[in-house]
Amino acid sequence: MSQAQSGIFEENTNQFYYLEYKLDFSMDLVVLKQAIKSAVRNEGIGINVVVAFGKKAWNLIQPNWQPVDLVDFKTLNGVQDFSMPSTQGDLFFWIHSNQHDDNFDQVLLIQSALEKVAKIQLDLVGFKYHNQRDLIGFVDGTANPKEDARQMAALIPEGEVGAGGSYVLSQKWVHDLSAFKQLTIAEQEKVVGRTKVEDIELTGDDMPVNSHVSRTDISVDGQAMKIYRRSDPFGSATEHGLYFLAFACEMRRFSIQLEHMLGMTDDGIHDKLIEYSKAVTGSYWFAPSIEDLQSALT
Repeated sequence: MSQAQSGIFEENTNQFYYLEYKLDFSMDLVVLKQAIKSAVRNEGIGINVVVAFGKKAWNLIQPNWQPVDLVDFKTLNGVQDFSMPSTQGDLFFWIHSNQHDDNFDQVLLIQSALEKVAKIQLDLVGFKYHNQRDLIGFVDGTANPKEDARQMAALIPEGEVGAGGSYVLSQKWVHDLSAFKQLTIAEQEKVVGRTKVEDIELTGDDMPVNSHVSRTDISVDGQAMKIYRRSDPFGSATEHGLYFLAFACEMRRFSIQLEHMLGMTDDGIHDKLIEYSKAVTGSYWFAPSIEDLQSALT
């Protein structure tokens, strides 16, 4: 059985670092592989390093096979000029631990290994915020699968190409906190679909059809389109929001949710939350199993 990258499922950390790179495909393949191999080396205790590849990069380092669903993220245009842009990258690193300084040491190691073969396109620090809440004040990831259900939602099943690996979606969302905070608590709860303090899902007539919960809690032919969210806030005085990071066993679980959020459905209803938060990046990735990663970099 293929072994997933352990950092995908490690939940007891509170400091995060996200790196996205564009590779220089004119470089010699041996040089590129050696650089990536050096970058994925983890020399710290308690540090988790998850690496994932865009379609073009994976096809380069492993031309013999690709996961059947792997595609580039394409810009999505929804109703009322709502959109999600593509900034498709080639190489993604998610570093997380309980120490920002340890994360930073690992970041420096990765950058040193890649600086001659790749250009950084996203360099972002994330953190846990008030008991796993988003910056809007609501708990994030409440409906995440638990225990063994995490692997079922996140990993490509045994017997399929890329088994033990995972499809990954990353998006940087920038919040308009000033506008959101002008809403009453009751109005905010209608936007999200949960109570703010108690974190209880709204029910019946209290749950709007355009709430975030309503637009993302989706079943197709009786099967829940569950994904495994690992998002966390980021922020400075002038820009703040959520780095949305999720893992799935099949790509359609992402596309279905994004289309529902943008109103790209027969009902034309968009997610009310995107009136207060804007996606500014978007990439799809493949996080291979440990065995497939080692084989590709040999």
